[in-house]
Amino acid sequence: MDVVLNLALPFFGLILLGFLAAKWLAIDASGLQWLNALVWYFALPSLIFQTIAGAPFEQLLNGSFILGTSLATYLVFLLVSALSLLVFASRIVVAGIHAGAASYGNVGYMGLGLAVAAFGPEAAVPAILVFCADNIIQFVLVPLFAVLSRTAQQSTPREVTADIVKSIFLHPFILSAVAGATVAGFSLAIPPPLESFLGFLTNAAAPCALFALGVTLSLRRIEGIGREFPVIVCCKLFVHPLLVLAILSAIGGIDPMWVMVAVLMASLPTATNVFILATQYDAYVEGASSCVLITSLISAFTLTGILLLIDAGQMPTDIGDLMALFR
Repeated sequence: MDVVLNLALPFFGLILLGFLAAKWLAIDASGLQWLNALVWYFALPSLIFQTIAGAPFEQLLNGSFILGTSLATYLVFLLVSALSLLVFASRIVVAGIHAGAASYGNVGYMGLGLAVAAFGPEAAVPAILVFCADNIIQFVLVPLFAVLSRTAQQSTPREVTADIVKSIFLHPFILSAVAGATVAGFSLAIPPPLESFLGFLTNAAAPCALFALGVTLSLRRIEGIGREFPVIVCCKLFVHPLLVLAILSAIGGIDPMWVMVAVLMASLPTATNVFILATQYDAYVEGASSCVLITSLISAFTLTGILLLIDAGQMPTDIGDLMALFR
């Protein structure tokens, strides 16, 4: 229990601190821009670069792991988009936002820091692989749904393709991952002054990201909730991690720690990027904001439960382990 408190209290405490600071100091969205700039363009990219650059190159080519986690994310996206279109009669672009909210976790701001805190530095590589794969899926599928929708007819296919390419290949996290993989692949040495500078930025990544997340949550409102909302929340926090566990278990031969990291990453609440995408396409904006807030609140309990299982050595790494928990 002490281990869980040592992990969960600082982690969620920083989120709470950001939330309360925003309320007490009346911080608005514009006041968050420079902190987000530090986290988004410098601190987290430094963490990603240093982690991948120092990892054995063969770990970055774990195709089974990437395939399994990506397939789980894609299937959740497909399931929720189908339900949105067929059951809730949503527009195509709205269905895309519903699906993104159900399958796109906060793998950047929350995931990297939590994975390392829970499992140690060796967990950073699988966490980063999940991050890269999930971002590619979301930045392709959501804009694709938008261009298929009537509300996106003002955008030509060429413009949408350019937006997708730009979103993926100019993303600072993806760029830092590619740079790190290049260093690892060619066994390049990082000059000590640069390594020290990057380490300084890396140490700021987790606390700044969590504080910024707390401020962001304080700006969210619970609005735009319909029949689809409980489906989205349930799929994000429960179906997604269970599906990751089932698929990786079926594939087999994957390091148990990597499986646990993948399940932890899939258990994360809806990413704030979903709200940004909703705003960009003017679809399900209030609902996306509510998804970010509600899933983040619920995850304070579900993620703590996962940390308890990790601390007790009972975190399942395959379906058999999961079933044993309920016997």
